[in-house]
Amino acid sequence: MLRNCLVFVLFACAFHPAVLIAADVSVAVVNVVRLQTEAPQVAEVRERIKAEFLVREAKTSAQQEQINQLEQKLLRDRASMSDAESKSLQRDIRSRTLRLENAKEELESDRRLRLSEEMDHLRRVLSEVIAEVAKAEKLDIVLESGVTWASERANITNKVLARMRELSAAEK
Repeated sequence: MLRNCLVFVLFACAFHPAVLIAADVSVAVVNVVRLQTEAPQVAEVRERIKAEFLVREAKTSAQQEQINQLEQKLLRDRASMSDAESKSLQRDIRSRTLRLENAKEELESDRRLRLSEEMDHLRRVLSEVIAEVAKAEKLDIVLESGVTWASERANITNKVLARMRELSAAEK
């Protein structure tokens, strides 16, 4: 009796519509971390951010150079300076150093924020390109994380990366 019941359950599962449909589902994987490091748009974003903050970096470098010159002056001329002049110069150096540190922190914070904004935009573009490749390949599901192993046939990372390169070349 148990055997007949088990055979019936297996037979019903084998011909159940949900099981039949699941057999036709095509699944692929994509390595998003690799895409976020190798896509040409990533390098373009980094260059754009670097150029955007170049002027502010030059200002902080100039401020650092001024502080270095004042410190050298203090070391070199301390013996010939009055006590008041020496203390005044030390206060000026400390004040400039604090302003420089604040400017550097603000610069780094602004740079991280801009990079985050640009990378968020790039992630949206990547999602669109992944969906485009998935539709072209007639895929039903694309997984991006939590995959222990996938065959090369199921991995569409190279196809997505090639499409990202095409988009980058088209923008130029």
